Amino acid sequence: MWRRWIWNGKQWLFDWGVRQQRRWAGLRPRRRRLEQGELSWLERPAPAGAAVVVMLHGFGAEKDHWAMLARCLPKTLRLIAPDLPGHGDSMSGLDISYRVEAQADRLHAFLEVWGAERVHLIGNSMGGAIAANFAARYPQSAASLTLLNAAGAGVSASEMAELWQRSGENPMLDMSSADGVRAMLDWAMYRPPRVPGFAIEVAAARKAERAAVERKIFDDLFDSVDQRPLLAGIQAPTLIVWGREDRILHVEDADCFAAAIAGSEKRVLERVGHLPMMEQPRQVAELWLDFMRRRALPAGQGEALATTGR
Repeated sequence: MWRRWIWNGKQWLFDWGVRQQRRWAGLRPRRRRLEQGELSWLERPAPAGAAVVVMLHGFGAEKDHWAMLARCLPKTLRLIAPDLPGHGDSMSGLDISYRVEAQADRLHAFLEVWGAERVHLIGNSMGGAIAANFAARYPQSAASLTLLNAAGAGVSASEMAELWQRSGENPMLDMSSADGVRAMLDWAMYRPPRVPGFAIEVAAARKAERAAVERKIFDDLFDSVDQRPLLAGIQAPTLIVWGREDRILHVEDADCFAAAIAGSEKRVLERVGHLPMMEQPRQVAELWLDFMRRRALPAGQGEALATTGR
């Protein structure tokens, strides 16, 4: 019995920490049922007429990965961070397609129900591939596109890709133990933060529960991730940001995106890995806000960003 109490206490502490991050960022949890199932997201409200920013996480991640970046963005922006289907608290199962285009279609359906006509997209890793697909196929809905270490260009083999090709080992699908979670943190971040042992244990246990679904997501993603045929059709102003020390997606992929998307801008961050929005949230926010003021927002909204950024 006491072991269960201890375990429940660890989970409570883990979830309490997540709730605190949301509170500091002004993010509120929301849920809505769509035709295919339920979608969960975090939202930070803003005044009527505010620009809407939709932030899409990567494979095996969740909506809360955007909390640190959200804290650095002005409160004049309306922020939406969904759990993509198969992740977090959103719909999941082995009978769902997690292909990039299917995820983009669900996002479009959600935004139509939610009432957002044009949104500013930010996508990391898998979320970047989905954001790029969305911008290419729903140009009327994409006001701007920001790709953070995005999947979908895949022209250069990364350190992780070489490991997988050489040995069949895939650290992204090996996080059902504490050692696996710690190893993945090392892969994903240039300088991983110190994470309490109980948090590692809880994360590993929850990964173990989702192992079959994550395998299905990965397989669907692998089969559909290449977005190069669509990139030339992206009309939205596009910012490409990459961590130079990314071991999961090679920094040279940024050049592929930049060459394919007309008028795009590229920034490479030193001493940053695969998760720039978590490793250097303030730097990413400053780059993004500068880009938005210059390229993506009407003058009035751009001036508001200049005076309210944190």
